Order: sequence, then structure tokens, then C-alpha cells
Amino acid sequence: MSQKLPFYSVFLFAIFSLFIACKKDPEVITKTVIEKDTVLVTQIDTVFVTLTDTVSLTNYIQDTATTFILIRHAETTGTGTNPNLSAEGLARAEELIRILKNVELKAVYSTNYNRTLQTAQLTGGDHGLIVDQYIPSALNSFADDVLLNHHGSNVLVVGHSNTTPDLLNVLTGLNSYTDIPEMEYDNLYLVTVFEKGRAEVLHLKYGKPTP
Repeated sequence: MSQKLPFYSVFLFAIFSLFIACKKDPEVITKTVIEKDTVLVTQIDTVFVTLTDTVSLTNYIQDTATTFILIRHAETTGTGTNPNLSAEGLARAEELIRILKNVELKAVYSTNYNRTLQTAQLTGGDHGLIVDQYIPSALNSFADDVLLNHHGSNVLVVGHSNTTPDLLNVLTGLNSYTDIPEMEYDNLYLVTVFEKGRAEVLHLKYGKPTP
């Protein structure tokens, strides 16, 4: 299915995985962003019948839960031990601003590296927020602190190819998430946390697709 989009629009393909306390097969849907905060949903069932509908991304944010928006830092120059974002990475960070424009963020978190800070600071600045730093080796206590201090709110957390899936495992109480492939920078996870260990995960792709 194809459709003409405004020049500023990009495709955002998503896989929605629903995890609850009782074991249940995940629901799978595919989404495409048309304009900021609007997605076109294409659902393919077991007999490959395609259904479409249009929904708002903010519909997935629940007032009774805490929403963690998790991403890996954007593309880097690869220069030195603490590289900066490349031109491609800066473009992705700008796209993140658009994707989250209508999401009310209460906090933005990053590790203490140039690549994560630079990814986080653009969206943080757009929301009038200073980026707070967290220790990636202490994810359990970090999750506890966020759930205590920002209960019922939305937070953005910028991490790495290994720490982002580790935090997903902490929040969901599962051990399903493994390291993100080295060249993948387009993953975004919207995690609705009712309590630590009980959460729903919406897995999105944003910006320019990566291999």
C-alpha cells in the first residue's frame, strides 16, 4: 500500500508487542506515520487479511501508567572513544523532535556520553527540559526512581545498543530483549509501565531506516 505524503513526513514502521502478567501471544500490527503524532495502522491477521485504520500515537499513552520512551542514540561519526553525532545522526535526532512533538514529556534522561546527550538534548530543549543523566549499570534503581518521581507521566530515555534492551527487560520483568544490532539506530520503544515487571511495549521504527 502506498500513499503520497508531505515532503517533511517519513515512514515509521512499528511492531506492537503486548506483554501482561499472564502469558499471551503478542499482537502484531504495522504503523506508518503520516504527520506528527498520527499513524496509519495496517493489521495483518493469521490468514493475511489486511485491515487499516488511523489512530493517534498519543492514544497509546495512559494516564494511569508511567510511559518510558526508549531509544538508542542516533548515528555517530565513529571517531574516538566518545564520538559525536554524525550529520545523519543529527537528522535522526531532529526527526525525534517531530515524532514526540505532541507527547507531554516530564523528563529526559541520557547516559554521560556525547552521542546519547546530543540525541537527548534536542528533544529535551524542544520541551523546555534539561537532560538528566543516569548510570547504565544501575538500571533497576533508575527504573525505581523514575516510577517513584514521575508516576503517571512520560519520560524519554536515551541509551545504547545493550542498555536499552536491558532496561526493557527490567521494565517488563521478562528476559526477551537482546542487544540491538550495531548498525540499527531506528528503534523506538514506547513502554507503558503499570508497575515494574508489568508493562506493555510498542516497538516502533522512526526516521531513515537502517540496515
